[in-house]
Amino acid sequence: MNVTPLAIEKLQEVMEGEDESGSALRVVAMPAGQGLQYMLTMEKEHQPDDTVVRMSGVEFLLDSDSAPFLEEATIDYVEEFGGRVGFVINNPMYSGGGCGSGSCGCGSGVGGGGGCGCGSGGGGCGCGGH
Repeated sequence: MNVTPLAIEKLQEVMEGEDESGSALRVVAMPAGQGLQYMLTMEKEHQPDDTVVRMSGVEFLLDSDSAPFLEEATIDYVEEFGGRVGFVINNPMYSGGGCGSGSCGCGSGVGGGGGCGCGSGGGGCGCGGH
């Protein structure tokens, strides 16, 4: 899994703003239709089957079911003028069609939820707090 520098910067801002210092971002990927559905949540505790990935001071948790789906995924942050704003997950392993071509848009504010885009083949993304 890769994370762009801009996504790292925005995640750090969200964590500080939501008083989530010391938390990790859990990234969950679940099969949905012919694509994947993603969920991002802030968590303070690790689970025994978690893969822990540390990048630039941010910790990411991947459960054993999600990790194989996220091997080639990239988390990014987009700010399109008049368009979507938030975290997106682009995954070339699952780009078999659909409006997102393997991407997932998570609205601004990981801790508070937000709008979601569609993933490949009808997947989607859920963003929530704890």
